[in-house]
Amino acid sequence: MPDVSALQLGSVPQPTAPLGVLPETAAAKHPDTPFRSDLPWRTYDGPVTTFAEFAAAVEDYADRFWAAGIRRGDIVAVVQRNHIEVEGVMCALGRIGALPALLSSAMETGELLECFARLDHPYVMVDSLGLAELAEHRHAVKVLTRGVLALEPSEAGWVRPVQERAAHVAAPRDEDDWFVITHSSGTTGAPKLAAHSTRSLFGMVAPMIMIFRDQYNQDDLNAKHLSFVHARTCAGTLASLETAMPALSIADPSPENVKRLLLDQRPTSVETHPNVFIQWEQLAADPDRPFAGVERFISTFDAMHPRTVRTLLAASDQPGAHYLQAYGQTESGPICLRIVTRDEAAGYSPRNVGHSGGGMEVRIVDEAGAPVPPGTPGRIETRSTGRMRGYVGGGTMPADDAWWPMGDVGRQLPDGSLELLDRIVEQADGVDSLLEKEDHLLESLPELVELVLIRAEDGGVFAVACPRAGAAPDRERFLAAAAEAGLPEITVFFWEWEAMPVTGSYKVRRAVLRRRLGNRLDRAAVPAGAR
Repeated sequence: MPDVSALQLGSVPQPTAPLGVLPETAAAKHPDTPFRSDLPWRTYDGPVTTFAEFAAAVEDYADRFWAAGIRRGDIVAVVQRNHIEVEGVMCALGRIGALPALLSSAMETGELLECFARLDHPYVMVDSLGLAELAEHRHAVKVLTRGVLALEPSEAGWVRPVQERAAHVAAPRDEDDWFVITHSSGTTGAPKLAAHSTRSLFGMVAPMIMIFRDQYNQDDLNAKHLSFVHARTCAGTLASLETAMPALSIADPSPENVKRLLLDQRPTSVETHPNVFIQWEQLAADPDRPFAGVERFISTFDAMHPRTVRTLLAASDQPGAHYLQAYGQTESGPICLRIVTRDEAAGYSPRNVGHSGGGMEVRIVDEAGAPVPPGTPGRIETRSTGRMRGYVGGGTMPADDAWWPMGDVGRQLPDGSLELLDRIVEQADGVDSLLEKEDHLLESLPELVELVLIRAEDGGVFAVACPRAGAAPDRERFLAAAAEAGLPEITVFFWEWEAMPVTGSYKVRRAVLRRRLGNRLDRAAVPAGAR
């Protein structure tokens, strides 16, 4: 396994400009660099295909926000469709010194209202999707916010369309001030609101900037389908602007659309969420070989299932094809990196998340906070340049040189790499690693596109399995595989993938499943037609 600790960041990249004005700075240097998206922008009238056009969109948004009365220091919650437009809105708000809070439209409406309450009467900026999601709760929204501003024309009397323009005054926040509020995934509970500065976003994406500068050129095209409200995407936009890396943003992840984009645009790098890559596995068998030109498959949210890594790398015709995995979280940024080549894919274990590099440190401690010897499981702590600047309502942050708890259990191996075992809150009695069991079952049951093992309230474990479209649930086959994996007599619920509760980054919301299914553990649930 390549040791990426050699990626030393002796000089961590520093901001060229505050992120609110970085689009203008990047456009002045590289106006024609591609900055494309698969679906047209709906809240901006002009085309956006280059850095220059992206900067023009940011200027236009800023004029509209200024005319609407948004000023420096105002908090603005943004709820709109998952599209690169969100990043333009973020930059425009940052340009005038406002503080955007990017909220996923995949949240339940009650969670959005809770976020509004925690933000203490923010403005709310919506497009037509966000407007529709909040419409039934408009009276609560009125109480919790300073008002709702619509980016698209609307006849709704409880919102104010943002269509007029007035020349704005650019007054971006300092590089160390809070620049954007994003939120944690919420897989194990209510999402937390975490704030980043321009400098912490630079620290978060520093490894990617170094890789871009070392391994990419202007013939590359970096395609991404991500949650555009996630801190990873904010940092990714920054990295693209900072390094003049051509970018293609994908809003529609359907395999049909992605195939078209791969064949038409020929990206050399593709990044998405692991559960989306699973849905794209079918493209690997397509006779048109849409992945043939992809050299880098990237994921920075969860580890990818070994089957998916092997399938993707086999679908590329590039001799240097590899999978780049980053382990981290919204609060910390990436803390470990791993590269998996085609030759290594057969023995790939997603539990090993690689090495920390320059600017990133990892240690393992016991419950009292004392470091443990290599090979001993314990709690993962980190120090990194990409650490957030604070939680909304979270009080004073620890010093930058203090160790940050990741909330995960793992161990460091003799070669210095990190093995991730479980989330602390998901540890089950008598099981070393539920995540490892999931990997084993997905290897044994290729008819599944997803499988999660949930720690029940009583400490036991139940499974939720998603068969591929067209594949019938086979409970006996699943139970046999589970018994072989050391999970005899486990209760399994078969669900369609589309019905799974997921976050904006397609992570399964385990806490929601635990709440919904915990009182049904006395029987196995399968679709009526499969019983």
